[in-house]
Amino acid sequence: MPLDPLYIVLELGAATFFVWAAIAALRRGRLPFLELLSAAAFGILLEEGDQLIFETYHYSPHFLLTIDRAPIVIGLTWALIIAGAMRITDALGVRRRYAPFVDAILAISLDLAFDAIAIRVGLWTWRGIGPSQGWFGVPAGNFNAWLWVTLAFSLMSRWVRDTAPGRPVREWLQLLVPIPAYVILLVGMMPFAYLRPVVDPAPGGGLWLFGVSLAIFAVLAAYGVWSPDRAPANGERMAMLDLRVASTSRIAIHCFFLTALIVLGLVPQVPMLLVVALLLLGAELPLARLVRARREATAFGASRAMRTGSLANQGTG
Repeated sequence: MPLDPLYIVLELGAATFFVWAAIAALRRGRLPFLELLSAAAFGILLEEGDQLIFETYHYSPHFLLTIDRAPIVIGLTWALIIAGAMRITDALGVRRRYAPFVDAILAISLDLAFDAIAIRVGLWTWRGIGPSQGWFGVPAGNFNAWLWVTLAFSLMSRWVRDTAPGRPVREWLQLLVPIPAYVILLVGMMPFAYLRPVVDPAPGGGLWLFGVSLAIFAVLAAYGVWSPDRAPANGERMAMLDLRVASTSRIAIHCFFLTALIVLGLVPQVPMLLVVALLLLGAELPLARLVRARREATAFGASRAMRTGSLANQGTG
């Protein structure tokens, strides 16, 4: 089978970002590096598990590197998406109890932009659903799963972060995180899996059920971001991703699929996909501004506290 330039660009690009992220994580310490590796393993577990157990989709044979049915690049991309979301959430100063919900909203904002484009490019194919069903050919259950995938990995990884300080051997527990995270995902999806055939049995149906889940996650995430008891913007030491990698990888994912949508002439088929892709790409700008404002406020507060302490010491000297 001849090599497809699209897949070469995708796989080389994702691998480059992942190596950049891995180097940055390793400089921070062992736990950030283990988090990134386990996120990639979790991504491959997700893809392999779904294709073997549920058989709801399959990948194109044009992917160069695969582990059985799961393209390695998809696992690396999962790692970049989840790790990037967690880094941005920490930079916003979100408390731990709300952080997994913010992470989930940041992740789903990417998939809503690119999944319907990806199937038209041919990267993967959903079984039993037409291009006009679900969300432009993507089943609603996929988006509901994205919320739980991100929440589950974030919840377990943040628990390891909390228990590891002072006990370095516990950092190795991070490599086991994909297992309980996958269990949480399966349990979290049960209400949707039970209700969808009853209330919306059409192929790819359940968008309003997903909308309910999204609304609940969004309310909790919004409270976490704007609540008065926020923590200082942090995460620099423990994060598996540098903030620059987190932001740049999100923009790169948006731009890759937006470019494919335009260059391959797909816009006339479903012009709404262009609107959605541009809106969600545009949302990255206020997000970046909010992150910058939170970090500057934290830095200013720390600087003022140091000056106050210095003056107090001089006054008592």
